[in-house]
Amino acid sequence: MDGEPILKVEHVSKKIGDQVLVEDLSFAVFPGEVFGLLGPNGAGKTTLIRMIVGLMSITEGEVWIRGARIRKQFEEAARQVGAIVENPEFYPFLTGYKNLLHFAGMVPGVDRERIDEVVSLVKLKPSIHQPVKTYSLGMRQRLGVAQALLHEPTLLVLDEPTNGLDPAGIRELRQYLRYLAREKGVAVLVSSHLLSEMELMCDRVAILQKGRLVDVRSIGEKGRGELERMVQFEVNQTHDLSSILQELGWSERETEIFSDGWPGRRSPD
Repeated sequence: MDGEPILKVEHVSKKIGDQVLVEDLSFAVFPGEVFGLLGPNGAGKTTLIRMIVGLMSITEGEVWIRGARIRKQFEEAARQVGAIVENPEFYPFLTGYKNLLHFAGMVPGVDRERIDEVVSLVKLKPSIHQPVKTYSLGMRQRLGVAQALLHEPTLLVLDEPTNGLDPAGIRELRQYLRYLAREKGVAVLVSSHLLSEMELMCDRVAILQKGRLVDVRSIGEKGRGELERMVQFEVNQTHDLSSILQELGWSERETEIFSDGWPGRRSPD
């Protein structure tokens, strides 16, 4: 990709005693990119995110955020980051606006105009003056994104942001993240265990398994076909199988006939 990365993770490991939680991970995230961490529960996604945002120490390696090392230049690096790790937390009896106002008081340079801007961005204007306790989970997620964006970070980090959201809420969140990346140039790092969501949301994904990096793959508009899964069909006649699969757009090269009579093909999900 062109340009300097916003985030560089270089040979990062996390060990607690004899237990290795994350082992030798390296990747980069660029401006205007939505980058996913994909893996099952326990793969090390949240541990890695905690190290990136400075909530957990790094055993080995280094994280760079816009040229600042998280271990040596924490304040400079942290100023570039907006994050929601696990679930966003708010004062439930305060309105959404007062929660943002309270947070803005801890961040230099954030005024009411900026608050209004991010509220409009995440489409919370109709309910921003209602108590947060009345918000749906999707509205809380949007408020969390608004809070993370208040200080205009260059890197937005979201840990499993679609958990608990209904399909409409997931679609809205996906649209916000794509807008932030494409129109505002923000680098977005998002984690999930759902392949289907990563395909729709991300430009690239790092696939994690048991704390290790399996691969980094493109799944943008041109690269969606790079993520594959095995599809199997049971048939009682195979002589016309190749021609039928070719009519469906599956070439014979991509098709295997297994010895037990099962044809399989790795196809785009």
